[in-house]
Amino acid sequence: MNKKLYDQWKFLYQVIDLNPNYIYAQDENGRYLLMNQSYAQLMGKDIRDMIGKTDDDINKDSIKETPFAHQEIDSHKLGKFSIIEESITAATGEERWVQTVKVPIHINESSALLAVSTDITERKQYEDEIKFQANHDALTGLPNRRMFNEDLTNLLEKAKINGSEIAIVFLDLDRFKYINDTLGHNFGDCLLIEVSRRIERLLKQSYQSAQVYRLGGDEFTILLPRSTSKDCEGLAKRLLKLFVEGFLIDNNEYFITPSIGISIYPKDGDDANTLIKNADTAMYYVKEREKNNYQLFTSEMQHHFYRKMMIEKHLRTALENDEFELYYQPILDLKTNKLIGMESLIRWNNHILGQVRPDEFISIAEETGMIIPIGQWILKTAVKQSVSWQKEGTEPFRISINVSVKQLLDPMFVEHVKTIIENANIDPSNIILEITESIAMYAESMIEKLNRLKALGISLSMDDFGTGYSSLSYLNKYPLDSLKIDKSFVMGMHRDDENKAIVKTIIAIAKQLDLKVIAEGVEGFEEWHFLKEIDCDYAQGYYFSRPLPADDFKENWLKELN
Repeated sequence: MNKKLYDQWKFLYQVIDLNPNYIYAQDENGRYLLMNQSYAQLMGKDIRDMIGKTDDDINKDSIKETPFAHQEIDSHKLGKFSIIEESITAATGEERWVQTVKVPIHINESSALLAVSTDITERKQYEDEIKFQANHDALTGLPNRRMFNEDLTNLLEKAKINGSEIAIVFLDLDRFKYINDTLGHNFGDCLLIEVSRRIERLLKQSYQSAQVYRLGGDEFTILLPRSTSKDCEGLAKRLLKLFVEGFLIDNNEYFITPSIGISIYPKDGDDANTLIKNADTAMYYVKEREKNNYQLFTSEMQHHFYRKMMIEKHLRTALENDEFELYYQPILDLKTNKLIGMESLIRWNNHILGQVRPDEFISIAEETGMIIPIGQWILKTAVKQSVSWQKEGTEPFRISINVSVKQLLDPMFVEHVKTIIENANIDPSNIILEITESIAMYAESMIEKLNRLKALGISLSMDDFGTGYSSLSYLNKYPLDSLKIDKSFVMGMHRDDENKAIVKTIIAIAKQLDLKVIAEGVEGFEEWHFLKEIDCDYAQGYYFSRPLPADDFKENWLKELN
């Protein structure tokens, strides 16, 4: 009978030892009565060295604590069945998650607690992965909109208690949709990843309490706890600097800029929805103006967006109602002081809004796609006017027409230009299309279209040169005939040595590339004299004439050409 009892005891111990779960039993004083091999290995001990001892006894001879680090068991706990999940560190240093079932055992007058722990590390890792995916953006790995809303709500609760400020910084990439449309979504995804990494590095280095999120598309937001307006502006300026250098993708350099809007709790709102709306408003305020800048929210922006809504409404019927008019500004040869051409500039007079500035409605026209028909109207009208003056006996001269990036992206644009030239029967060499530096974002895809335009016989000029996307590598690739120096460098440059240096450098570069140079924004004798001295080719500005309606331009400038 003793042998049978021994064999049965041995069999039960083998069953317990072979069980992959961690099994152990402790009495009411925390002494181990039983354990299996899995549990002993987890603790890095031998079973014989642990039976009859408590965790404290075992740890006296060991630097490391036992994984579970059990405290002395209260007698009242011995009567309760429980299931818990806990994280433990094995003797090897590896972190494991276990689910432990604790069952009270009563034998005669003694009590003990049997514990069976199941390793649930893989399940926990899967749960953590699911939770991470729910709260993070799949492309960039940044926290997503859901996490942003949750974190903002928690920060607001703390700020209301502590009386501290919170800043919300919205960042949106300018013209990102065009990049996706022309270069493809894979390229756009690569660009978004690079942008997110630059922002993360900046925050890690200098703003460790801040967190960046990707809300979707090309929209990023940053939460900046305990921050004043001055702190926010400092961050915004450093964010802008991140985009000065191009992004290297597939061994090609691409340029993009951000528009940044900022709202601050409690000045700009005391709840999440209001703060988000106001930061978004400030960001779009920047986007509609010069882009590549930042703006703190102000109450005046509400009025601005009402006006924007009215402009968009009336803009849709402006062509139909014949509300547009072209003005013309003369361009002079600085060597001869004679008229060599003119720039056509659109003006809009609405019966309700009155005179609407181009910088107000052009951006809206681009956003809504109305720039396509408006741009065609400008091109047709300018060419028609030029031909009309020639028929009246005026010597042919060049007419410059501004073209937006959105027009260039129109698949039918080149055909439209060709049709207008043929229908008007104008010499294409007298037409100059002015494009902006923002075409640098589209790199190779834009060169083919520009070459097709050149093949029609027209000239191409880069407008506003030096203001945002300058890259000599692109400049050398584009089939340009001239550069137009932005007026921000020309106006008052006789009082600004830095602007003088920039203008001289641009002219020197242009000469090396065999390009003509036009300086716009010439408002005084000093500017005109300086440009003449440094061998600038052409100039325009208020010093010569403001933009004029067709009849006034003819009266003031075309007599000498008749």
